[in-house]
Amino acid sequence: MRFIGSKRLLLTNIEYAISQNIINYEKLDTFCDIFSGTTIVSQYFKNKYKIISNDLLYFSYCLQKSYLELNNKPNFKNLKISSEIEEYLNDLNITHSGFIFKNYSPGGKENRKYLSKENGKLIDGLRIQFDEWLKEKKINSLEYFYLLSLVIEATPFVSNIAGTYGAYLKNWDKRSYKRIELKPLNIIDNKKKNKSYNEDCNKLIQKIEGDILYLDPPYNSRQYLPNYHLLETIAKYDNPKIKGKTGLREYKNQKSNFCNKSYALDALEDLIKKANFRYILLSYSSEGIINDNAINKLLKSYSKNLYKRYEIDYRRYKKDKIIKKNKLFELIYIIDK
Repeated sequence: MRFIGSKRLLLTNIEYAISQNIINYEKLDTFCDIFSGTTIVSQYFKNKYKIISNDLLYFSYCLQKSYLELNNKPNFKNLKISSEIEEYLNDLNITHSGFIFKNYSPGGKENRKYLSKENGKLIDGLRIQFDEWLKEKKINSLEYFYLLSLVIEATPFVSNIAGTYGAYLKNWDKRSYKRIELKPLNIIDNKKKNKSYNEDCNKLIQKIEGDILYLDPPYNSRQYLPNYHLLETIAKYDNPKIKGKTGLREYKNQKSNFCNKSYALDALEDLIKKANFRYILLSYSSEGIINDNAINKLLKSYSKNLYKRYEIDYRRYKKDKIIKKNKLFELIYIIDK
């Protein structure tokens, strides 16, 4: 899934920072990814540690429950189907002219073009079916989250967007003509009891503890919910009040202080101060709203003995042209506490 600030290209750099600075790092037990997003970092470290994950977005929580709390693919035994669940659902062809169809496809009066009419109806049909199965106890809660994750993962591949759901394209992209297809999730078994949360990280931090705390906070003023509101609505399927050309849902309770220049540094210090973890690892952009000097000063003030900072050259693309005017770095910091 395309996701703002994804650390897919930095996974080996994050691992390097851990391996070079923590003695016997492989013997540590717990890794906490408190801004989990699409779970890409948690998945990478799941085969090494017990995972604690968290995110303020509910669709991220669905992915966490599936990729992290599950150690094996659910068997859906109460559905009594003879094929794999993805194949069964793809063949089911259940459709409904529901909330997604009416508000995010040309099937509605607003004529929004996020999804084709067919895919809007298919997503509605699947979501209604999942809720019915859960209510009828034909699936359990983890099976339910697995099914939600199948749709969340599949939707961007048929969405008429440039990258996020901040806006839809005026003309239909070729991907939007494809029928949505559910594909199995790659579930890693680490034989540990992993735990996922959907909370404000500054409140959650007081209730958890472990060895490595990985911080990947938002680094600019763009709140995440407006950019992924459709996935949030598909996940919750709560018929929210929406507004504007893009059909944006209300998100006042999902705003992050890390996206506000006036509050971001205080929020970061509060998180680090309250953290009951042996090591803290922070990823941040050199163009972030908290400047590098402030981060250095803050981390050094809470470091016991270890402080290390890495600069990773990061290319920035816009309209297929590399912007060379301002060189962009991803900064990785690690301290002990």
